[in-house]
Amino acid sequence: MKKLIVAFAVMAASACSSMPGGQSLAGFTEEPMSGGRYRIAYAAQDEASAKVVADRALARAAQVTLDAGNDWFEVQSKIDGKLDGHNTQTLVIVMGKGESLAGGPKQYDAKQTLASLRDKIS
Repeated sequence: MKKLIVAFAVMAASACSSMPGGQSLAGFTEEPMSGGRYRIAYAAQDEASAKVVADRALARAAQVTLDAGNDWFEVQSKIDGKLDGHNTQTLVIVMGKGESLAGGPKQYDAKQTLASLRDKIS
């Protein structure tokens, strides 16, 4: 399963990495997956640190969760990487409404997460 997740992360990063003409493409991608999961990928366009990239990916996961009408999300897997010398991060999340699952360390309230990261990601 871990090899499959790594393969998907590489594919997602590759999809973000280049455009015709050799231009670099950075930013976010979101992709629905089976089982109600989403893959959120972020590739920095600047020299952002791994921490800033992680905050941006987490904020995007929170925004996607709210846009889908959900209250919370849980990070099921996280892959950090480099693409053309820039930091990247891919998250696989599952979302839900109402009470969160067990309240573990990988679960986030989407509104609170987005609010707490706003100043850090600009």
